[in-house]
Amino acid sequence: MPFTQQDLANTPISFCRKDEVSVIVGPCSAKAWKERTIPLDGRKYHTGGVVTFQNGLSFRASFCVDTTTFRFVSSESIYLNIGEDWYHLNEPELLTKLQITRQAIYPLTWRTDRPLDHSQRPPYSLEDEGRAC
Repeated sequence: MPFTQQDLANTPISFCRKDEVSVIVGPCSAKAWKERTIPLDGRKYHTGGVVTFQNGLSFRASFCVDTTTFRFVSSESIYLNIGEDWYHLNEPELLTKLQITRQAIYPLTWRTDRPLDHSQRPPYSLEDEGRAC
């Protein structure tokens, strides 16, 4: 089920707005990251960005960038903003809402609003990780 505006008002969960970045500093805490880029320093960052599906559909997104690996992003961390609701990338309601199949999503590309401190420039690719919707 997507997170609605009412859910967000009543639940201790939030999604990153454009250009917002937080560094995870504990199991349940994060600190605003003010630097211009996201460093590859072995930490995890919660950030806003854009996800583009294989079929060309693009969405504002909120996700975690894990700099402990060069894979950086897992589909498990991606939430998409559609209208006023936030859909998890792997939830069946997303496919229903968009009237698409899982094959229309992957491979997807992603980019953070603030750049990664990486020699490769975005967009970055993410293959289907085999998680069923």
